[in-house]
Amino acid sequence: PPPPPPPPPPPLFSSRRRHTRYRRSSRGLGDVYKRQTKIPVADGGIADVAVVVANNGLYLVDLSGAGVTRTPVRTLDFSRGHSRIEFSGAAAEPLGDPSSGWALTQQVLDRAAVLFAWEQAGGAQAALEMAKEYALGRYAFGRPIASYQAIKHKLANMYVKNTLARSNCYFGAWALNTNAAELPLAAATARVSATEAYYFASKENVQTHGGMGFTWEFDCQFYYRRAKLLSVNIGSEAMWQDRLITAVEQSNAA
Repeated sequence: PPPPPPPPPPPLFSSRRRHTRYRRSSRGLGDVYKRQTKIPVADGGIADVAVVVANNGLYLVDLSGAGVTRTPVRTLDFSRGHSRIEFSGAAAEPLGDPSSGWALTQQVLDRAAVLFAWEQAGGAQAALEMAKEYALGRYAFGRPIASYQAIKHKLANMYVKNTLARSNCYFGAWALNTNAAELPLAAATARVSATEAYYFASKENVQTHGGMGFTWEFDCQFYYRRAKLLSVNIGSEAMWQDRLITAVEQSNAA
């Protein structure tokens, strides 16, 4: 008989805190976590240190120190490792001024958004290239399926979204490199457009491959899984849309 199906994965991409309390450290390392759980943490199983958001501030924690427990977790994209990290009395060194911790967190998110957007744009381009290559080599009724209008429209729509996302990523890269005042706007714009482009390209890549695109024999799934993973890695698309609207409103009011 076939082997039993694997157990269902835990809830994906959740982030929660449990019984969080803090006390001052007597070891000169700033705050100490009494109890906190972070899940899922990308590359948490191999990282040496972690920058943790807690108590409205940023803290640097040595993941090999006492009071830190790391447990692998299963996510939609199994090609990138994730872990559950639990802190229990772990020493933490505050980063920056504790009174401006939340503002620093927002700045880190803006900078991370630009970098994630470039990864998403690259994935979207790879999915487009994969779909194009298959469409040119797959024949139906004596001609490549790339010659059929339905497939042409799919590839063209993927190209348009990818080009728009890449342009916005350049905007974000410029703002990040120059530390421009437009960084919140540029980061949100790049993040939203790249998220949409990657998801659309990965989905249309599967559709271009037809029924075979849903099977394990093709690698379409890897782009789809990574697109879904990155779409919530530093906040959902809806959150970044809200940040984009806020940045536009603040820009218009200035």
